[in-house]
Amino acid sequence: MKKSMVLLTAVLVALVAGCDNKQPAQMPEVNAENCAPDRIQKIGDRQTREQFAGACSRRSVIAPTDTPKNWLEVKP
Repeated sequence: MKKSMVLLTAVLVALVAGCDNKQPAQMPEVNAENCAPDRIQKIGDRQTREQFAGACSRRSVIAPTDTPKNWLEVKP
């Protein structure tokens, strides 16, 4: 009887161990305002925070121009 109770308890613990109701954190939009270090630190989920920080580090901060220069044609 005692073995069956231990076995039943172990099975129940194994079944319930992977259950949680937490939804993955939503990653905010990557822009200059949200990519500030204090905003990044406010993201609670570590994996989401690291993924967002990586996306912020790869964003382009150079604005496109209407007439880009070809540096091979620039004369000194």
